[in-house]
Amino acid sequence: MFSMNKVKWLWSITIAVGLVLIYAALSAYFVEIGDFYKSLKLPSFSLPPVWITIGWSIIYLVDIAVISRLVYYKESTYIVIPIMILGFLNVIWCIVFFMFNQIVLGFVLLVLMLLLVFVITAFIIKEDSFSLIFWQIKIVWYIYVTIVGYYTMVLNI
Repeated sequence: MFSMNKVKWLWSITIAVGLVLIYAALSAYFVEIGDFYKSLKLPSFSLPPVWITIGWSIIYLVDIAVISRLVYYKESTYIVIPIMILGFLNVIWCIVFFMFNQIVLGFVLLVLMLLLVFVITAFIIKEDSFSLIFWQIKIVWYIYVTIVGYYTMVLNI
């Protein structure tokens, strides 16, 4: 028999998965490893596309874990909004970079997203420090992709 806490936890996970699927699916839709991407000079430490895909998949799982906790503990749900904004900024980045081939604007968006990750980190530390265990993965990932974005921009402009 399910207790109310288990039902609440299942709803929290369902809501988190639904929210993350919205921006994860859109991001994946706009990513195309076409001629533009293949022609770029990438830094030697950039991961191959398959590992980038795995990395983003892990980031989306982190989002699901964090959003689930924030929804479960209702007093922290306001943090879900900037996480969703971050997800949609990633969709915009995919469009700018892959569809419009704008390397510089893409880098500017990466910096903006990294700053938002740090702002969200401050909220998470204040409201749900346990989520920081998962969120650290996202911090490291965004630092990495921003550094790769910077060197990609420098090598190609």
